[in-house]
Amino acid sequence: MTDTDHSSPAQTSAPETPASALATAQAGAGRSRSGGSVLAVVLLIVLALVLGGALYYQNREYRTVRADLQQQHQQSVQLVQETRAQADQALSLVQAQTARLQELGRALETTSAQVQELDQALRMMTDSGSDLLLLNDIDHLVTIAQQQLALGGNVANAIISLEAAQAQLARANRPGLAALQQTINGDLDRLRAVATIDLPALTARIDRLSNLIGTAPLLVPDAAGHPAAPAAPAPTPETPAAPQSSTEPAPEGWRAMAAEAWHWTRDAAGLVSQDLRSLFDVRRVDDAAALLMSPDQALRFREVLKQRAVTAQLALMMHQSRIWQTELEQLSAAIDQRYDMRAESAREALKIARELRDTAIEVRLPTVDNSLAAIAAARDAAEEDEQDGNTPDDSGPDDAASAVRSPAGAPVGAGTV
Repeated sequence: MTDTDHSSPAQTSAPETPASALATAQAGAGRSRSGGSVLAVVLLIVLALVLGGALYYQNREYRTVRADLQQQHQQSVQLVQETRAQADQALSLVQAQTARLQELGRALETTSAQVQELDQALRMMTDSGSDLLLLNDIDHLVTIAQQQLALGGNVANAIISLEAAQAQLARANRPGLAALQQTINGDLDRLRAVATIDLPALTARIDRLSNLIGTAPLLVPDAAGHPAAPAAPAPTPETPAAPQSSTEPAPEGWRAMAAEAWHWTRDAAGLVSQDLRSLFDVRRVDDAAALLMSPDQALRFREVLKQRAVTAQLALMMHQSRIWQTELEQLSAAIDQRYDMRAESAREALKIARELRDTAIEVRLPTVDNSLAAIAAARDAAEEDEQDGNTPDDSGPDDAASAVRSPAGAPVGAGTV
């Protein structure tokens, strides 16, 4: 009985152990599920906070950018308004200038029309008026040609003046002035046949002569004619002798010493002979004073010759033939006496000086005295015709033309126009 009692509790406790373990496992699983859910909730909360912060930062940045854009937009609008105002001012200024230009254009057109009318009236008065008006204009043009020839020797301007007088006579078509027109044509032909002087070519040759005067060598050496040349290196004892032929054996002993002494003696004799030749120079000199000039005197002598060349150039410009001949004669003589004719530059300078000396710069120009005499004769004839009441042109018998044709009023009317 006792054994039976002790065995029953052991049997009853054995099946209870698995049930408690299952409960414990279920409790642990529940705790793990509750811990995972809490962790998930915490992660969701952290994620929500992060997203909220990012949204807040993005919203703040958006507001900042929006404020900057609004400010830039306002500045752009203000700048556009200022630019528009400036454009309006510029447009108004351009419109005002355009209106001013239009007014000036209209005034210019009016003035041009008036000038054309006056020119036409003057031509009508000259062409269809009295011969005295026409002769006054022709006399004025021919006098201008005479002044151009007498004062400056300007043949081209004289030809232009005579051509204008010729054209005016041809346009007037006066049979009574045919002799005057032929005389003007003759003077014009003589002026066109005049041989002019080539001033640029002569000036270039004078410049070349001046350069040669400054560089050509004189009989006495100076710094200008003989520039310093680099000195040649002097022979030294260490200079090796010329290599001997490979086929001949080199001398030895006393023969080598004799050959070296011979080379030294030959070199010394060559130097001495060169120095002696430089001490003596045989030349043919017509002027003994040419060999007594110092370098300073030679420099001043060159400057004087250059001044003579400048004087000759001025004489060429002013057509002073006597001064031209005198200066170039002095230059030729000085170059021939004081310069070394063995140099090519000296011979060229002498040749240019003599050629320029033989060139005539004073060309005898024809005058227009025949035209002036023909104008005076035509004026006398016209005055006699008007005094007799026989004017050559009867096409305009109106009062203005008759007033202009009066002998006393002709010069006054011409001067007024």
